[in-house]
Amino acid sequence: MALFAISDLHLAIGMNKPMDIFGVHWENHARQIEQAWNLSVSPSDTVVIAGDISWGMTLSQANPDFEFIENLPGRKIIIKGNHDYWWSSVTKIENYFKEIGFTSIQILKNNSFRVDENTLLCGTRGWILPCENTFKQSDDIIFKRELGRLRTSLSSAQEIRTPQDEIVVALHYPPMLPICMETEFTKMMEEFGVNRCLFGHIHGNGKERSFEGEQNGVIYNNTSADKLGFKPLQI
Repeated sequence: MALFAISDLHLAIGMNKPMDIFGVHWENHARQIEQAWNLSVSPSDTVVIAGDISWGMTLSQANPDFEFIENLPGRKIIIKGNHDYWWSSVTKIENYFKEIGFTSIQILKNNSFRVDENTLLCGTRGWILPCENTFKQSDDIIFKRELGRLRTSLSSAQEIRTPQDEIVVALHYPPMLPICMETEFTKMMEEFGVNRCLFGHIHGNGKERSFEGEQNGVIYNNTSADKLGFKPLQI
């Protein structure tokens, strides 16, 4: 019952959206994901997919991508990314999965999941940070909303947490940047005793745009698919 993580799959199986315009390493990237996933993940494992899952604009357009994910081994827990335009309400997505017969995919939003006997998973999409020069006044509402969703998720985990449990948080956006290592997201995770934070959004190495390592007791990992060589990271 291992936990894995990967983000930014950017699948477009039913669409003409080639990703190799971003580099030759993206050629046939869905096939690369499938091969690495099948070699790493067993049916009893859980994989958190931290956003930017499909280029589909609607659930029906994204259906081939979710069929691809459904057929991979393991339980999958997904969060929303900034390019998941198909995302509507949780109820609508869950009903769609039920109608189609997808049973291995669950949604992380305002909730938490136990992924094994000693690990709880929390998370939300996150947002761009106030320290970024692209942050506008209109972003403040979304930023605070995402903070609230993370607190709701963490609070739900606290209700079932045991002394042996570790808490893993999944975000799409990085919770801090080299120019601002302390943010409302990092402070909240430290408040709740989070052990590890997984994030995506930053492609490739992106060292100048993200931090990986330990800070104040929390370990941070960038799980963008291309950074991982399209192989899910075992936590």
